[in-house]
Amino acid sequence: MREKPAEEDQEMDGHDCSVDEFAGTTVPNYRNPPFRPEVSPSRLLTENVRNGYSKYLPLSQAISHGNLESVRDFLDNNPDALTSWIDTLETPLLKACSCGQLEIVKELLQRMTSEQMLIPTEMESHSPLTPLLIAAMTGNLGIAEALVEKCPKLTEIPSRLGRVIPVIRAANAGHKEMTRFLYYRTSLSFLLSGKGFWAINLSHYAIFNGILDIASHIFEVRPRLVVTQHRRLESTPLGLLASKPDLFGSGYNLSFWQGLIYSCIEVNLPTDPKTSLSNPHLRIEGIYEQKENHCYAQSFLQGMFREVSIMDKDDSWTNAVHEAIIRAVSHGNKLFIVEMIKSNPELLMTNYGESKRNIFQLAVEFRKEKIFDLIYGLDDRKNMLISWYDHKCNWILHIAGEISPLDELSKVAGPALQMQRELQWFKEIESMVPDNELARKNKNGQMPREIFENSHREMRVEGEKWMKETAAANSFVAALIATVTFQAIFTVPGGTNDTSGDPLHIREDRFMVFIIADTLSFFASCTSVLIFLSILTARYSFDDFLMSLPKRLIWGLCTLFISTAALLVAFTTALFTSLYSMPLLVIPAMPLTFLPAVLFLLLQFPLLKTMISSTYGKGLFNRDTTRWF
Repeated sequence: MREKPAEEDQEMDGHDCSVDEFAGTTVPNYRNPPFRPEVSPSRLLTENVRNGYSKYLPLSQAISHGNLESVRDFLDNNPDALTSWIDTLETPLLKACSCGQLEIVKELLQRMTSEQMLIPTEMESHSPLTPLLIAAMTGNLGIAEALVEKCPKLTEIPSRLGRVIPVIRAANAGHKEMTRFLYYRTSLSFLLSGKGFWAINLSHYAIFNGILDIASHIFEVRPRLVVTQHRRLESTPLGLLASKPDLFGSGYNLSFWQGLIYSCIEVNLPTDPKTSLSNPHLRIEGIYEQKENHCYAQSFLQGMFREVSIMDKDDSWTNAVHEAIIRAVSHGNKLFIVEMIKSNPELLMTNYGESKRNIFQLAVEFRKEKIFDLIYGLDDRKNMLISWYDHKCNWILHIAGEISPLDELSKVAGPALQMQRELQWFKEIESMVPDNELARKNKNGQMPREIFENSHREMRVEGEKWMKETAAANSFVAALIATVTFQAIFTVPGGTNDTSGDPLHIREDRFMVFIIADTLSFFASCTSVLIFLSILTARYSFDDFLMSLPKRLIWGLCTLFISTAALLVAFTTALFTSLYSMPLLVIPAMPLTFLPAVLFLLLQFPLLKTMISSTYGKGLFNRDTTRWF
């Protein structure tokens, strides 16, 4: 965090803030001194006794335990204790607020005037917080209501160091109802003073924690704040919203049943935001609240972009909008991009950032297929956008040849599947560009295929190692099963006839099941061994990772599972045939035979499912031809 110049301190009238990181997004943060400094108990006790605080110990303990009668008795006998520091950190009111003792808070407020609620600051060791700041931080709405009713001025009194006010403290902690309560009891002119310092910071926290009705109300009053970047913050409210795709329905993952409930719920947003404080809703596992937030986000987004589109387009507007576009692409915020371009179509044909890349080049750079899918719905502009180049003469196929960001690669299990994903991106872009671009060079004299192979050489080596290790381990298991099943077919259960040599149970159905299962297991395991051997002897070129190698591994795992399942069936029928006359010994053991198959599914099925989906599924790109803009 950079140090603030002295003149900024004077201009901001004691306002201060720091920068904190939330999942890659910079938002304001107010770091007060700890409410309870790290002081050893023995030292604290010594200081309390030395400073004469020991006489307030009964009062402190009564507040901690919620003993209202003891508090009344003590204050009746010691009226001066009402506004005194009962230790180096707290007054009675501060302690009651921090302990969440609502009845004691009300008792103290009855005995106090509004002026007595303002904390003296003669000692640096005393708490820098006001009672309302503590209530805002803990989210105790009952205490906050009592404090504001007694002293409305508390909503605008910051901490002693001037770093935070109650409504921002509540928004920072994510207490939505508390934030709404305090916001509508804090003067809007106060929030907008000082170039809108408090309003900008409140809007950041409101957006980050999904309190969009508050953010929407702020920008209705002062639209320009949406693209205003305070010099102490690294992001505008617009940029922060761009990096929050989870606020919109497209970025919220739901299970099947949750999605069904979500689609059935109807949300009617209140015309007056204040009514949301007391508007009861049917809430099913938080789904209603999520859909309500999505509706707020959609409405907020459209209204905000309408304001942005009619603003004077100065340097601050350009910087804020361009930063927001880059953030939206990097976070895969499709709805943000769509609404942004609808409100200002020229943004589609604009280059962004130092790299001078357009939206679809950025989508390839960050590997955001949802954003890139928008290109399929374009008209002839698609060809123009694909033909653009960046500041280093990299065309879109050159960008596709670069390695993906680490956060995208980490979403794919195993270097072989990562290589497959990289090839899918490269092949998709390659199919869209003219043939002459396949050999086009950038400023460094590199062609797209050359960039791809150079940047993915290490990944290819790791993918080869991973495939060979996986194939070797599974081929060993398959070979072991083949050995066992080959021997078992000649060691029939129940023995053979001494004269003819025929199995004794040859005419029984159980024995035929054993023969079929054992034979199936043997041939399946042999097939699996051959498939895994083909993986071990493959040439491992780059293109082999796209289809050839994944297919072999899929079929190898499938035949190995069939072999294992058939082996267990053969074992169960053999055991049942041999001990048919003693079912009490066989039946309890039968469920255990399914344990290896279940373990195989639990341990190998996630990998198998991922490989089948990435190899035989619909693919990364939906190729949606919807005309979004």
